[in-house]
Amino acid sequence: MKFELLVAVRYLKAKRKQAVISLITLISVVGVAAGVAALIIALAINAGFTEDLQEKLLGAQAHIRLIPRDHVGIRNYIDLSTRTAAISGVVAAAPSLYRPVLISSATADLGVQMKGILAEMESRMSALSKNVVQGNLADFKEGTILIGQDLANAIGVSLGGTVTLLSSESSLSPIGSIPNTRGFKVVGIFSSGLYDLDSSFVFVQLKDAQRLLRMGDVAGTIEVKVADIYQAKEIGEHITAAVGGNLVSEDWMSLNQSIFEALRLEKVVMFITIGLIVIVAALNIVATLIMMVLEKTRDIAILMSMGATKENIRRVFILQGLIIGVVGTACGIVLGHVVSYLADKYHLIRLAPDVYTIAYVPFRPEPMDTVMVALAAIVISFLATLYPSAAASKLQPVESLRYE
Repeated sequence: MKFELLVAVRYLKAKRKQAVISLITLISVVGVAAGVAALIIALAINAGFTEDLQEKLLGAQAHIRLIPRDHVGIRNYIDLSTRTAAISGVVAAAPSLYRPVLISSATADLGVQMKGILAEMESRMSALSKNVVQGNLADFKEGTILIGQDLANAIGVSLGGTVTLLSSESSLSPIGSIPNTRGFKVVGIFSSGLYDLDSSFVFVQLKDAQRLLRMGDVAGTIEVKVADIYQAKEIGEHITAAVGGNLVSEDWMSLNQSIFEALRLEKVVMFITIGLIVIVAALNIVATLIMMVLEKTRDIAILMSMGATKENIRRVFILQGLIIGVVGTACGIVLGHVVSYLADKYHLIRLAPDVYTIAYVPFRPEPMDTVMVALAAIVISFLATLYPSAAASKLQPVESLRYE
């Protein structure tokens, strides 16, 4: 193999009379590098979106939600939360109560999603305490509210201001049916990085939510945080079997299945479409090797007359193609990772948060994606060498030298 590699390297490095072959060789290397870099960058974008979206969703949502089958409410929610938190694999559990309400300020009215929580239990469950950018979670008591940053801007409310929540439930009065309302002081403004959450969510104490909705001392769901997010479904089934048959579990993967399936499909489509660049580069490798065989006909004949076998000749041209593929792949990997690093660090591609839910395109190259792209590029480069190397090995020394 040392003989074949030596000849292959000398053929690639040698100055040729036909400069066009050197140019095509360079184009082949650049083509492979461009294809590999484009694939790594595209897959880094996909992985970045998936990781960023998953991180922010799990910071705002529970890994598992336990809801009652009858949808009436959970009365013994403290006991159930404590028992659930003690189950193996569970990190924390907390009761909550969700309802759509109308939030009203001095300047605007908007429909939002209200979540009633127990602050101490919720802080162990979600990233709410980390997401508060104005105010202090320690001030979050009955009669106070936490609102999203984008929502605060939309209704013109700042820290220390007051808002009114109106529920769809109503109460009878001497003048007829009137909606339930309750005033709250804004003691915290949060930013999760998800536009949908920051523009349409408010947090109040569970007792305040119960009073506003006139529901009594009940919770709507028990939210659960687990150690292994990918075991959420199995842990959820174990919880429902352990704490009571009236509850059913929903895990984060099933709740967001359509989003992550779309991202997985996009990854496959990108791999196929951008991978065509590598295939085009492989065609250049075929052209390069065919032209080199034609140029080196006399050299091949001399080598064969000196004892080189057809297998030796075939390996020379296979190694030439592989060297082009490996060099191009290595350059592409370096270029792809450098571009991904700079684009992610400096947020080079900005997005509209109200459309894409995040403010910039994240780039997160995955080691396994890099390995897959490198292997695919090298295999394609190897396949491109098969026909030219076979053609070179079939040359007859006598016929080749006769016309020299």
